Amino acid sequence: MSEKTMIQTTVRLITALCCLVAAPAAMAEEESSDLSMVIRGKGAERIPIAVFPAEAGPGARMADAAEIGEVLAADLDFSGWFGLLDVAGEDRIPADKRRDPKAWAEVGAQLIVLPTYSIERGQARLRVRVIDTAGGEAVVSKTWGGDPARDLRRMAHAASDAIVETLTGTPGIAQTRIAFVSQRGEAKEVFLMDYDGARIRQLTRTETINLAPAWSRDARRLVFLSYLGRKPSIYLLDEKGKVEMLHPAGGDLNAAPDFKPDGRALAFSSDRDGNSEIYLYDLQTGKERRLTHHPAIETAPSWSPSGREIAFTSDRSGSPQIYIMSEDGSGTRRLTYQGTYNESAAWSPTGGRMAFVSRIRGQFEIVIHEFATGAETIITRGRGNKENPRWAPDGRHIVFSGNMSGRYAIYIIRDDGSDLRRLTRGQAAFTPDWSPLRDARR
Repeated sequence: MSEKTMIQTTVRLITALCCLVAAPAAMAEEESSDLSMVIRGKGAERIPIAVFPAEAGPGARMADAAEIGEVLAADLDFSGWFGLLDVAGEDRIPADKRRDPKAWAEVGAQLIVLPTYSIERGQARLRVRVIDTAGGEAVVSKTWGGDPARDLRRMAHAASDAIVETLTGTPGIAQTRIAFVSQRGEAKEVFLMDYDGARIRQLTRTETINLAPAWSRDARRLVFLSYLGRKPSIYLLDEKGKVEMLHPAGGDLNAAPDFKPDGRALAFSSDRDGNSEIYLYDLQTGKERRLTHHPAIETAPSWSPSGREIAFTSDRSGSPQIYIMSEDGSGTRRLTYQGTYNESAAWSPTGGRMAFVSRIRGQFEIVIHEFATGAETIITRGRGNKENPRWAPDGRHIVFSGNMSGRYAIYIIRDDGSDLRRLTRGQAAFTPDWSPLRDARR
């Protein structure tokens, strides 16, 4: 690729990446903060809840109200905290009491959700009330505003996140996004989608190979590997659309970048010294430091939430296994002993667990290691490989790529192996990464 062609391609890249910038969050107006219940602990999962279709208020189209209601219900269902009752099919409640909290309490609902969508002065307005059926009091009552043309799903996601956080104390994930790579002809480009697979949009248009997108912990920057130049280099993209090529010194293979939690450095692997090792790149000074010094192959670094440790894959024991070292490269210890091939470590947001991939009976499955007990649980099953697991910011869901249906696609699953959902169809998709929560929403 000539220098002129590379510059032109980079300009196209910058233009495409501008869509990473998140639109302003839907405005929330709190009408009541009277909290009478908080759901916590495993025993509180799947609280019976009745989510009503959104009513179409003044100026609103029925189709838009229906879409908002469907998104809100799907969000609450996938959160794992609530068990949705069949509002439309419930025939034990008389028609004149369909919205009576006491009537729903008698059929087992602990909460009812009442959304209303309207247009006021050209602005979309979504009002959501959550009623405790035991006492008839509103535990959530808020209104979100936005643009009728583009903010329908965002308002519904914002409402579901507010419900989850108010009732559980855990931030919801409906407003998060997933970056991934998808095949486009001979090229592999970086794409972005909502957490539920909606609104897929292309970030890069380089007509070359781009790999392994990874989010910063504030969800305001994205790094990825690209073959725009003669050798694979790591690119950094910010939320304003600015893209910067980092310049690791030499090496034919720079790979697997991962942000340190404080956002000041990257860990990555490189073969610049003749063997794949783990390096640290300081984003402020541009200085690099080699962390591992071993004749084995060391790759795929993953930071702990504290930023004091790094997990990585090494075959120093004779086969790929997961190891952990301090952030300065000292104190290396082996984590995995079961299985002959373990890789792709991903530290949970709380730091208490590690997800990784293990080859079991000839195919790759996702395993979760519990640090407190040392127990390991296989959470995937069935035909095909499951690869590149990454945690959702709630620590209750995992995104991964898999070829269970023949072609690689992006899937999400609960941390207990339940509720598997396929997000992408069509072109092959790989190496997803789930965005953290934005600072403004923590």
